[in-house]
Amino acid sequence: MEISAGIIKEADVLLAAFLTGMLLLFVYDLLRILRRVVSHKLWLIGAEDLIFWIGSAIALFAMLYQENSGYIRGFVIGGVLVGMFFYNLLFSGIVVKGSVFLLEKILFVLTRPLVWTARLLKKPVGHIRKKGKKVL
Repeated sequence: MEISAGIIKEADVLLAAFLTGMLLLFVYDLLRILRRVVSHKLWLIGAEDLIFWIGSAIALFAMLYQENSGYIRGFVIGGVLVGMFFYNLLFSGIVVKGSVFLLEKILFVLTRPLVWTARLLKKPVGHIRKKGKKVL
């Protein structure tokens, strides 16, 4: 019993949709990591989300155009959603929490010398500032 070429092609399209869904959610996780490490204002979060969704639409269109001649099929949208669901279920928590943990530790180590320098200079700079105020 042979499988027809059409079924194999549709299975390829479904796999591409599944992987695209996983990739889209991974990219959004990168945004989430950035937001947890660096404080963001509300308008910036909105702008980032807008850019992400525009990029996601372009990526989905490119995948559909390449894999399925641009035809939107229900199983393709389902494949993207299932890919997102499985990535969220299996990898998202580990990726976000692990990356934030590592980045915070790296930033802590890198900023320690700056903190120590600021502490060392705090008294002399304060003393100079106090003397400057008296002179002025």
